[in-house]
This record gives sequence, structure tokens and C-alpha cells, in this order.
Amino acid sequence: MAGLRVFSARRWRRAIWLGSLVGLSGALWASPALAWAAPALAAQEGQAPAAADPLAAAQSADAPAQRKGLEQWLQTVSAAARSLNYSGVFITQRGDEISTSSLVHYVLPQGHFERIETLDGQRRIMVSLNDEVRTSWPDYRLTLIDNQAGQASFPRLLKTTDGEVDRNYRLERGGLQRCAGFECRVSTLLPRDDLRWGYRLWSLRDSQLLVKAQTLDAAGHVINQVAFTELKVNVAPRQSLVRDSLHQPPGYAVEQMKVVPVSLQSQGWALSSPVPGFKTVGVFRRSMSVGSKPSEVLQWLLSDGLASVSIFVQPAADLSEPVAPEQRVGGTLALSRRIGDSWLTVMGAVPERTLRRISEAIVRVQ
Repeated sequence: MAGLRVFSARRWRRAIWLGSLVGLSGALWASPALAWAAPALAAQEGQAPAAADPLAAAQSADAPAQRKGLEQWLQTVSAAARSLNYSGVFITQRGDEISTSSLVHYVLPQGHFERIETLDGQRRIMVSLNDEVRTSWPDYRLTLIDNQAGQASFPRLLKTTDGEVDRNYRLERGGLQRCAGFECRVSTLLPRDDLRWGYRLWSLRDSQLLVKAQTLDAAGHVINQVAFTELKVNVAPRQSLVRDSLHQPPGYAVEQMKVVPVSLQSQGWALSSPVPGFKTVGVFRRSMSVGSKPSEVLQWLLSDGLASVSIFVQPAADLSEPVAPEQRVGGTLALSRRIGDSWLTVMGAVPERTLRRISEAIVRVQ
């Protein structure tokens, strides 16, 4: 096929592993970059459930924080991201790495539409309609189809709605600051223990749409951040953009990712001891054909309501290249080790002690 780079099965398997490690980490601001192949392709040259009634419970950001709990407020923030029409440009900083992307989000009769395109580095276009996500790499004339099970994206925030956030964090309201041309309310989420980081958030005063988010270490230093530099709210949907984005470009190779929710018990894994505040919020088996050989990865998601930890399990025999036992990008750490015939990677933007505690507690139960 003209213009398409052909990857061997070995390189595809490596792409799958690297992509799962980075694309599905579930960090607070993670762009909804779809999953397994993306980072590896770049090397070759970013949903949480929305509130049931979006914005119905919205209150003014200037109301005293005591009038609503932290989780209720975060539900409003996430609902705004789900329910409004907006477009803009945002930057993501993880350690020394900075990337820029454009974003368009519309609420259409057929559902929620979102389009994100990287503006620097490897070109990547992610288009989602409801749960289906299509990620295309024009340079490789390749499209990967996946769904958003277990993924979250900026400017959405909340990952669980069972009271975990209020038990793990407390809210401090700050003053007003301008961000991306808007007057925003600054709020700080302080952890109640040393097993999680804190967050500083900038949200619009009216809708409370999130405009900027920072992850803070124990000393209050910024580890990672994501922020709109340009933002337009309540924009009219551009039907031509929607139509063109949903049309599959001719001449592209198309790969389909299969995502199946499974129970942790059926997969034979468990935690020998719980980590305070973190609960299982999803277990998925992700598979796709790599050449003529199927490849499969188990993804196990833990969350405290905001912070996420992803555990990836795959057959050790599928790894054709050595994997470093530790890898770090900004505040995101990945720990890898072998248990029997399986290779585990535990990854998250949480304190190192938390990640090690989770990693050491993983056991095989069958």
C-alpha cells in the first residue's frame, strides 16, 4: 500500500506494550490518546463516568465551599466538560516533556463528539463519538479503533462517584485568577495522607469547566500540568468538521481493538493487602491481531476517585525486548516485574511509596 510503513509482528507487539504503558495510565490530565500503538509509532520517526444529570446540580463557584462536598463539586466540573460545546488549544507538561494539542468537543443529537489533534511532534488525530475512539496517524496511514473503557481525559476529572474523593482529599478554595483569557476560581485539593498527590485546579466561575490542572507533590511543587492556552465556550458545532472527522480516510490500514470487561477473580489476580483509599474501578481484557498472531493485555484499574493506578498483565513470552524495571516521566512512575509466566507493569501518577505498595501486593490466586 503506497505511503504505508509496514511493521513486523515483533515491532507491533512492542508498540502494543509501550502504548498500553503510556496511553492507558489514567493520569489526572491524560489526553484520551488511545492506547497501545500510539507512543511506539511516535518513537519510530493523553472516560470517567459523567454525572447522571450533567449541570443540573451546578452551583456558582463563588458559593462557600461548605455548601457542597468536594465530590459533588467535582461532579459538576466533570459534567461541564461532558455537557458543553467548546474548542481550544491545550498544553500538557510531564516533567521536561511539553506537548500541544487542539481540542473540539460538541454535544450532538447522536451523542458526544470530540476531536483532538497533536500540534507538535508525531501527528495524531483522535476522534470519538460516545464510547468509540478512532486514532489516526496520517504519516503512517493507519487508524486504530478502540473504546474509552477505563480511560479519562482532560478536562474531565472524576473517576469514581462513591464518596472516595471526600475520604481521601479536602478542598481549599482560593481567589480568582485569569487563565486562557477567563476569570477562574482557583481550588486546591489537599491529600489526607501521604499515599497520594495534591491538585490545584482552575475552573470557570459560571459553568465550572476545568481550564487548568496541576499535580502537586508533598512540598507543593508542580509535577505535571495541563492547561488551555486558548478556549472558546458555547461554540456552535461545525457540521463539516464533524462529518469529515467521522469519515474514514481512504487508503488507511484499520486495526480494531477489542475491549471486554472481565472480573478480577476470573483472571486469577488479587491484592494480598489493600492500599488505603484505592479501589478496583475496572478490569478489561484488551486484544488485537498483530499480523497473524493475536496479542492480549489485561488492564486492571485502581482509583481513589482522582488518582489512578493501572496494572497491565501480559504473557512474558510476548515480550520480544527487555523491559526496564523502572521508568519515569514527570510524576508518572512505572514498575515492571515478572510473576510466573506473566509480566506485570504497574503505572500511575502517585507517590512512589504508593506504587511500590500496590506492586508488591499483587499476587496470583489461581
